[in-house]
Amino acid sequence: MFEQIDTTFKKGMMEHTTAALQHFETQHSAVALALRDAISSASSMTQTLSGEFAEGQRKLIALAAAGVNSNGVNPLVIQPSNGPLSGLHDKVEAPLDPTKELSRLISEHQYEEAFTAALQRSDVTIVSWLCSQVDLQKLLSATPVPLSQGVLLSLLQQLACDIHADTPRKLTWMTDVAVAIIPTDPMIAMHVRPIFEQVYQILSHHRTLPTVSAAEVASIRLVMHVINSILTTCK
Repeated sequence: MFEQIDTTFKKGMMEHTTAALQHFETQHSAVALALRDAISSASSMTQTLSGEFAEGQRKLIALAAAGVNSNGVNPLVIQPSNGPLSGLHDKVEAPLDPTKELSRLISEHQYEEAFTAALQRSDVTIVSWLCSQVDLQKLLSATPVPLSQGVLLSLLQQLACDIHADTPRKLTWMTDVAVAIIPTDPMIAMHVRPIFEQVYQILSHHRTLPTVSAAEVASIRLVMHVINSILTTCK
């Protein structure tokens, strides 16, 4: 389940690395070599972070889905069918177009269920689509917030792993989500610091890429400031 999000993260970093290296080949060799080393360092970090992302997502989604799935099977997820009892159950297949089921959940104001289902797919394209279908800022300003802390932390992480695509909107969503996270919540307390540090590292490296605009750099700094502020409260 987690291979797609891992692959997306690696592919994005590699594409940015290649573009950056080509850009700097036209510059003076001394400067180009120095920047090449910095970019190579960011690329190397991908190998470590990608594995950490997968493990972090497994833990977070398990937490977020625990309550939602306690009363039934999620219609958007393909359930394992190769276990010792597989012969007793028919294989549950996901719909060809998951957005239809997600749209239904949104129309019924079942936001927790919708976001949990999208996050379980580990497909950032679907997660981004879902974010674009709701007023996330308004949703997160509601009392109480209709999304659990586990969903929020997982959402922040998945958006970060694909930050190279549709960057401005993802940064806006990430800011809103980060502000709504309560680091002392028992559901996520032990996961906040490692995941926030992962996201912080990704943003820190992403803002140094030559393809990032000044406006995006400013937005990245805002998200990093929010993350850093929250980290200082959970030492």
